[in-house]
Amino acid sequence: MSDKGVEAEEFEAARMPGTVRVARLLAWAMAVIGLVCVASAGWLFGARSAGITALLFVPSWLLGLLALAFGAVGDGIRVTAVLLAVLNMLWTVPSIPAGRPPGWLGPASAIVLVVLLFRRSARTWFAGE
Repeated sequence: MSDKGVEAEEFEAARMPGTVRVARLLAWAMAVIGLVCVASAGWLFGARSAGITALLFVPSWLLGLLALAFGAVGDGIRVTAVLLAVLNMLWTVPSIPAGRPPGWLGPASAIVLVVLLFRRSARTWFAGE
């Protein structure tokens, strides 16, 4: 077997699994949605509304920042992401009856993120196996 074949196999083995890629994209999407909602609330309703909306997206932004580290090895990153997703879920549930963003999208995305990060492929990826 040539060196290129071995390098290709190592690259393929080191490739991020789909569950982690989807979780990373979901975390980034929620962070971007938060930025858009805050900017829209500020433009439409003023600074006070933007501030209230921004408070609801703090866990989403922290999760989006943490998602930048999803390429690193370490189960602590996965555990922290799961804890932030649970915090995001609990933090955003009150926005549903209040009619504020993110509404049902916050808890739903957090549940999906937790499920994705508990998959075997994600656990294996972060453990570096």
